[in-house]
Amino acid sequence: MQSKEEIFGWVAEVLMHEFEFSVDELDPATHLIDDLDLDSIDAVDMAVRLEEKTGYRFAEEELRSVTTIQDVVDLIDGHQ
Repeated sequence: MQSKEEIFGWVAEVLMHEFEFSVDELDPATHLIDDLDLDSIDAVDMAVRLEEKTGYRFAEEELRSVTTIQDVVDLIDGHQ
């Protein structure tokens, strides 16, 4: 079982690698759409990368409720 800090690291790694964000742009309160300007295709790409990383499958309803990086961390943490 991973800590929320470790999960945040995974999420940040995906965002930095896939979307070329810097670590300075990312914190738990960062809003995926408003702050990072991710669109629905980006969100799907991020979800796929996180599913590959964690081995968990996320329901579409769960993904729709995610708005911040902390929401992503909590979603993954809830699947452990």
